[in-house]
Amino acid sequence: MSLKQFIIFLSLFILVGCGSTDHTDADAHAETQAAVDDHAGHNHAEGEGHGTSETTTIATATDEFDWCREHSVPESTCTKCNPSLIPSFKESGDWCAGHDLPESQCRLCNPGIRFPQEEILRTMNAELADKEIAVSLFFRENQEICATNDALIQFASVRTVEKAGISTLEVHSDQQKTTVTAPAETVFDEAYMTHLTTTLKSSVTKWLKSPGEIVKEGEVLALMQSPEIAQLKSSLVSKFASYEVERKELERHQKMLEGNLISQSDFDSQNAMTEKAKAEMISIEGLLLSAGLTFTDINDVKETKAISYTFALRASSTGLLVERRAKLGELLEAGASFAVIADPQAMWIEARLTEDQMRLVTYGQKLQFTSDGSSLHAVGGEIIWKSQMLDQHTRTGTVRAKVIDPYHTLQAREFGRVIIPIEQNDMITMVPKDAVQWEGCCNVVFVKESADRYRPRKVVIEDGQGPYYQVLDGLLQGEEVVVEGSFLLKTELKKSSIGAGCCGIEPAG
Repeated sequence: MSLKQFIIFLSLFILVGCGSTDHTDADAHAETQAAVDDHAGHNHAEGEGHGTSETTTIATATDEFDWCREHSVPESTCTKCNPSLIPSFKESGDWCAGHDLPESQCRLCNPGIRFPQEEILRTMNAELADKEIAVSLFFRENQEICATNDALIQFASVRTVEKAGISTLEVHSDQQKTTVTAPAETVFDEAYMTHLTTTLKSSVTKWLKSPGEIVKEGEVLALMQSPEIAQLKSSLVSKFASYEVERKELERHQKMLEGNLISQSDFDSQNAMTEKAKAEMISIEGLLLSAGLTFTDINDVKETKAISYTFALRASSTGLLVERRAKLGELLEAGASFAVIADPQAMWIEARLTEDQMRLVTYGQKLQFTSDGSSLHAVGGEIIWKSQMLDQHTRTGTVRAKVIDPYHTLQAREFGRVIIPIEQNDMITMVPKDAVQWEGCCNVVFVKESADRYRPRKVVIEDGQGPYYQVLDGLLQGEEVVVEGSFLLKTELKKSSIGAGCCGIEPAG
């Protein structure tokens, strides 16, 4: 902090509802010289102070439903919601005039106060936290019990505010745009993914290509061997020879038929034998083709009559050699996958959504995927499929999207998260992102009450468009919040919270 800012904030102090907003010059001088006094202006008698025990339990009602979430006191005794209770508290002497609430409920004066309902709420929330999956991955949840709303930041004068560079902006409403965030992983599009297999028990003797290389259709990837391939080649040579004999005999019969030397039935009989030999040869060729040989390989066997137990494993499509699954010399069963080829540009994004999130997404919705390793680069996708059954263990469902960015640099099995925007017709309050601060237990904004007075307010936020957050709770349209200088106000708030704020009211044990 610069010297100028230090001097300015020497004149800033936090009044927790104490005193008046009108200050004389003498008051201002005293405020800039003296430390914050939590007892000043509280109308305590001489020698009387607030409770100083570390933990004070106030038991008024133990019904867990008797709780005011807004003011963190039992609903049945909340003077903010029910002002008619104030006279009875004042008559009993249970009243803090400085903070305008019962002394038995004043957390700023008595940081150790806790109610039986708080223990119930904390237990319930802890159980839920162990079982539930958070919908948002970005924003921490506000604590149930927090004294932030009871604090007040009072400047010495309007001129002090100006020197500090405090600026405010009126919040506005816009159409609600909820976002679903969930963990995700990239995988290859299975429609463009090929597993190289063979129909014979085989083993790899030598790999000619490595994972990561681009291979072309028909290119040799590995040299294979199989005892069954030799038997098939031998059968091919035999059937081919038989077919050639029958074919030549058929040609001779054709000439004899033309010369009326044989009958038509003799010619038909020879034609049938030729067709049978041809079919037997084609059957062997089919077995060799399914094993991985090409027509060129088969023709070579026919011509050279070379019989061996080796053959080549070829790429059945053009793409990226993703994986070599077979180890050298390992005999794999028929149908086993030896290697995987995929199109590196055809990718899927698979996200795991909770049950509630699954109801919000539909086919054709756009999403953005951000990899954990490249958080500044987002890739677009379009939802093409969603599972109709939840995982029985995680209670999540899978949503699949195709990558629509043709120039992406994603790799398969990258982990990250997806953001799926969900547009709704409801209007919601928008607040500048610079106005929101995390003060230790809550997201807060500083609401302008007067030219020199600002009150921290807890807010529940979601991500919004551009430089704005969506405020789900805590602000109303038309209120002014601090934008420039909100961090400095948070600093002052944290200074006053030492031993008193959110952390100060944590129940012991």
